[in-house]
Amino acid sequence: MYSRLSWFFGPEFRSGLGRITLYVAILSFLVHLLLFALSPWIPSFTGGSLFLHPINAIYTPFSVLLVYEAYLLVYYLRRSTSNYIAKQYEIIALLLIRGIFKDLTHLDLQMGTFNGAGNLELVWDLACVIAVYALIYLFYRISGHNNTYPDEPMAGTSALPIRRFIQAKYLLSYVLLAVLVGLAVTSFWDWWTTSPGLTGAVIDLNAVFFDQFYTILIMSDVLILLLSLLYSDDFPTIIRNSSFVISTILLKLSFAAAPGLSQIFITCGVAFGVLMLYVTNAYYRLELDQKAS
Repeated sequence: MYSRLSWFFGPEFRSGLGRITLYVAILSFLVHLLLFALSPWIPSFTGGSLFLHPINAIYTPFSVLLVYEAYLLVYYLRRSTSNYIAKQYEIIALLLIRGIFKDLTHLDLQMGTFNGAGNLELVWDLACVIAVYALIYLFYRISGHNNTYPDEPMAGTSALPIRRFIQAKYLLSYVLLAVLVGLAVTSFWDWWTTSPGLTGAVIDLNAVFFDQFYTILIMSDVLILLLSLLYSDDFPTIIRNSSFVISTILLKLSFAAAPGLSQIFITCGVAFGVLMLYVTNAYYRLELDQKAS
């Protein structure tokens, strides 16, 4: 059974899904632009906030790409815990980029200052994107971007416990993929039937799928922590995985926080994960130096 399901995590499926995602993103962008152009003639269908400005059309392909990023997150869970966490950070960065396009349509250019709420939110988002992008770079540098091993070795464990830990993560990836597919379908249906649909008022698109998505990621991070405890009592690994849970919780809190505070939660969450990964690797280097001496 697992061998058949593993097809969903193979390179062929990943490559094919990537191409399909790109085509769907391009098509959805063109359709959104067409609906915007036709909005004066079909106001009952395009009267919502998504059709107030052509820049809003960028929301649609970005949303498609973000769903593919969610798949990649589960894909990398099977290979490396660090890369799995890095994908969480990449998704939050893409959400910020998508939010900037919204900010650009809410600027008040007649004030002469940036004191307006929409203007300040743009500044916050721009600063946060720069900080998070730099932190993601540091995270990959620290963890090793070209790491192709199935998972990071855990000090103090033999090969058998590591294999069992990896197998447990494989099972978790199947469950997580099924949950995310179900969440994507139900989130879209709830948005379509209660917003109502395309003609709804101003909506928080991050609350569609991604708010609940990060709640599920918190549960997934906790499970990874507990699974690692079953196969290793290594102190740095426990601290690292616990820190990743805290990092994801901070990212989750950003969805409910006010502008300004939300970006602080995001930056602190990513920075905390980067710092704790750096300290953990430094801890391992210290242990290796002590053994060598």
